[in-house]
Amino acid sequence: MTFDEPTDRSAYPTLKLDETMLNDLFGSDDVLPLWVADMDFPAPDAVIEALRRRVDHGIYGYEIRPDGPYEAMADWYGRRYNWTIDRDHIVPGASVLNAISILIEQHSEEGDGVILQPPVFFEFGMAIKANHRRRVKNPLRVVGDRYEMDYEDLEAKAADPGTNILILCNPHNPVGRVWTRDELARAAEICGRHGVLIISDEIHGDIVYPPHRYTPLGSLSAEVAQRSVTCLSPAKTFNVAGAVDAVAVIANSEDRERFDAFVERYQITRPNVFTSAAVEAAYREGEAWLEALLVTLQGNVDFVRTFLAANVPGVKLVEPEGTYLLWLDFRELGLDAKELARFLAGEAKLALNAGYWFGREGAGFARMNIACPRSVLAEAMARLAQAVQQRL
Repeated sequence: MTFDEPTDRSAYPTLKLDETMLNDLFGSDDVLPLWVADMDFPAPDAVIEALRRRVDHGIYGYEIRPDGPYEAMADWYGRRYNWTIDRDHIVPGASVLNAISILIEQHSEEGDGVILQPPVFFEFGMAIKANHRRRVKNPLRVVGDRYEMDYEDLEAKAADPGTNILILCNPHNPVGRVWTRDELARAAEICGRHGVLIISDEIHGDIVYPPHRYTPLGSLSAEVAQRSVTCLSPAKTFNVAGAVDAVAVIANSEDRERFDAFVERYQITRPNVFTSAAVEAAYREGEAWLEALLVTLQGNVDFVRTFLAANVPGVKLVEPEGTYLLWLDFRELGLDAKELARFLAGEAKLALNAGYWFGREGAGFARMNIACPRSVLAEAMARLAQAVQQRL
């Protein structure tokens, strides 16, 4: 099992490579695209074979939603993370962001506050704005060389009666923290006392580097599960974002019934026959593939760390505990947020997510996707080194 061979993705309308998007966001399509959070690796063979079998059947008519994918998912989380998920608590949704948007609408009113922990995935803020809620910032703190939650500030924000929801990112995108059990428990205790629902996006939960360990929020206790919703998907783990949907794990029966009623009302309940095949195969047969992937990603992290230290003065790696998205610190270059974005795209010829996309707390940083063959990563590092050296 190898992840060394580049795959030509240009034959299909790939977001990461789209020339219009690259020109709009980076001012050029002549950039190495390491921005969209998907992988340049083929999915597990078991997933490909399951999809082939389903295609070969030849009939793609209406189907009932099978239990197999959800049972496989529950088995996966029970075996790997000691989290017993009641099958009845799993509610399907079109995507994690779709589930988050529904939950925002159902658990708050227009004008209410929703807490974010920036720098954080920018589409959370877009979902809050689209639902006419207020973004309430509980910025992460940098302690030494590591990001931590600011619990005192979280307490103050959660105490506001007009604030109803915290969107948690576990593991955190883009800073790469994998929240510990104690950290999660402290945040859950604060939110529980103030009646703040935690919506936890855990789509990156399987991509974690030893000795760190992913702890599902809902696994803390039955009480925490009742006051939170966990959003899951195999999209990131197995590189199947375009072929699968997501689920919300909702232990609270009243909340679950409301969510179910919403998806029924808007007719977003029909299963996709290929999604069902891909999800079940991934969770049943994809574990060895994932373990090999994690070795490859750890190697890529090590490569970037070593290369930066030896060749790129002024650029530092924020050590990741999870995800395949590296948070790079460019502040020593002395560029403001927009200048840094222009430098990366115009001089280094790299399409990286500008740090300020994730909130002003991300100014001076950029996010880089390392889920690619080492040869691609080496080219990216060479471009960055040359551009930085020319500035010195």
